[in-house]
This record gives sequence, structure tokens and C-alpha cells, in this order.
Amino acid sequence: MVNNRSVVLVYSLLVTMVLSVLLGSLYLSSINENQLATRYADSTRALWLAEAGIAEAKSNAGVSSIPEKPLDDSRYTYRVDIAQIGATNYYNVTSTGTVTSPSGRITRRAVNATMKLTPPSAAQFQYGVETTSGTLDYKPKCIENTENPANIAKTGSTQTFDNLFGISKAEMKAISQAQGTYLSGNFGNTINGSGVTWVDVTLGQVLDIQHLNGSGIVIINGNFKVDGVPGDGFNGILYIIGQLETLGNSSVNGTVFVESSAAIGADFSGSSLIKYNSTNIASVLLAVATKSTVSWREQ
Repeated sequence: MVNNRSVVLVYSLLVTMVLSVLLGSLYLSSINENQLATRYADSTRALWLAEAGIAEAKSNAGVSSIPEKPLDDSRYTYRVDIAQIGATNYYNVTSTGTVTSPSGRITRRAVNATMKLTPPSAAQFQYGVETTSGTLDYKPKCIENTENPANIAKTGSTQTFDNLFGISKAEMKAISQAQGTYLSGNFGNTINGSGVTWVDVTLGQVLDIQHLNGSGIVIINGNFKVDGVPGDGFNGILYIIGQLETLGNSSVNGTVFVESSAAIGADFSGSSLIKYNSTNIASVLLAVATKSTVSWREQ
């Protein structure tokens, strides 16, 4: 009897041990499969994040890298690095998505793309000052076009905003608002252009400022008067949806387009200067360039 009980006990222990091993293996296998599934899901999420980075780079005005940025949840981020390829309008774009799990594990998946920028043609802007008005009052010393002296100024222009920039005024204003460069109301006596700057002038008033500086495209929606001081200087395109008057030592290196009358260097002692510069014009038009993806590769 005792021996039979001993045998049963031994067999019971062996069965228990075997079942424990099998259950342990199944448990470990389940954990491993769960971790693999989680890793795969995180990898897929990271790829989607990287694609979101590419989409934002294409939708943003201009060309600039995007630092580490969360997508609603701080656990999900992406970063976009953009580098120009030589002196071309092609850019190498690398977007990296990152998923951080509760355990601190980070999964990354990168997307490499080549993006082409096609800005509006700088050849659309040929004059130091161009206006839709039939008259233009200016002092000869206040407008220069050393690149093409025959194109100092033009009156009676039939150019339209959409034709010049390839987008509507509403779209241009939206770009400025998205960049945080939109101005309206009482913002002081200085405009520092950057990228695209849209300025709404209070209806029935004249925006009278002392300083116009920076580089980019500045759109003044209303009548505008600028009285610069020595050292002031704006590089790019100044577009006025209204009347323009320049005084003092204001300076524009690029071009000016006015949808109404313009008086350049109106005061007798003023030395304001608008100097045509095709290089500056072409450079700032990149801010409103259309973007297309010419190649795409997942890592």
C-alpha cells in the first residue's frame, strides 16, 4: 500500500511539473507574442507619424525643418530634417516618427523623400515699382533698376495678384496667419517682414509707420505710408492693396507692386529708395512655392 501511494505521489509530482513547464512555456510564449504584437503596432504607428511629418513639411509655407513635435499625445512625436540638394530647388526630407511606450521603450521608423519646390516665376516681377494706376509720382533718384534700366517703373499694369503669386489673397493671408506673422490693429510703428506678412489696415485709415525691415513678402491690405530712417531696409516684395507713399529713408531691395496710386519719395528732403533686385525676389517667392514629392523611401 505504501509503495503504491509513493508511486502515485511521484507520478502526481511529475505530472504537476510537466504541466507547470507547459503552462510556463505557454505563458512565456503569450508574453513574447504580445510584445511582438505591441512592437509591430508601435512600428506601424511610428511610420504613420513619419508620414505625418512629410505631409506637414509639404503643407508648410517655405522650407524649414520641423523640430520634435507631438501629435496630440506626447507619446507620439515626429521630427523632420530638410536639406537643400546643392543649389537646386530639390530638397532631401527625412521624417522620423517616435512612439514611447509606458516602459520607456522607443520605436522609430524613418521616411526619406525628395521634394521639389516650384515657386512662382520671378520673371513676373520686372519693375522697381509697378502700379495699376495710370499715374505714378516719384523722384528719379528714388527708384532704381540697374539690372534693366528700361524697367524702372510701370503704370497701368494689368497683372493680378493670383497671376503674380499663383495663389489667391485669401490663401496668402492664411499662410501669414499660420506662420504667426499676421498683423492688424495697433501693432506699433515697425514691420519686420518674415516669410509672408499680411497686414490688415483699419478701413478708412492710412497705416503710417516709421520702420519697414526684414526679408520676405509683405502684403499691406489698405493705404500705406512709410517714413524710414537711415539703416532701415526691407528685402523682397512689398505689395500694396491700396495707395502707397514713401518718405524719409525707407528702403526696399526687391520690388513694389501697388493696386492703386503711388507716390515714391514724396517729401522734398526724402531719400527713400526702391531698388529692383531679382535675386531677393526669387528668394522670397520660395515662401509660396508649390511642393511635390518626386521620390519616397521607407527605412
